[in-house]
Amino acid sequence: MSKEPILSVKNLVTPLQIGKEIYNVVDGLSFDLHLGKTLALVGESGCGKSLTALSIMRILPSPPCLPSRGQVLYKGENLLDISESAMRDIRGARIGMIFQDPTTSLNPVYSIGSQLLEVANLHLGLYGDEALARAVKSLEEVGIPQPEERLYDYPHQLSGGMRQRVMIAMALMCEPDILIADEPTTALDVTIQAQVLELMRDLQAK
Repeated sequence: MSKEPILSVKNLVTPLQIGKEIYNVVDGLSFDLHLGKTLALVGESGCGKSLTALSIMRILPSPPCLPSRGQVLYKGENLLDISESAMRDIRGARIGMIFQDPTTSLNPVYSIGSQLLEVANLHLGLYGDEALARAVKSLEEVGIPQPEERLYDYPHQLSGGMRQRVMIAMALMCEPDILIADEPTTALDVTIQAQVLELMRDLQAK
């Protein structure tokens, strides 16, 4: 295993502007992440954990957020300096993210299958039967029964635990180097929480 970190965050600052006041919600954060390892950011609600994740992915709500400063080095390249089109190629494909609430992350007007196929089209260059097979495989990998049938379901037809598994399937479809999980079990009951965390550990090991 390489001793070089796959992701190195150095002095990350993300300001928030409210009226004329500017607050550094993320202020001088630094850490290294190595392949195959898990790193946890721990802190009270509102301390900037989610904003750190959004800063790394460059999907900050603007306004009120201002552009981040510092360095987010992925394989030695500062993600804060590259173009938006270059970042789109990395986002979702090389760095995946699972959000807190799958209800707001999945589009309610599109079927599960169509949302998985979009990932296959955009990031894997797969279409037709190849894309369909990859979508089914991704649902199988996260333990969703009868995946061929689930492709035609809409998010509201699935339980919270199943929706979260779909989100994990979408995030892992491209086999990203890094998976950012922003409190992915918050909305789930304790039993499902344990299942989702175990699933993520298994997939990480693979």
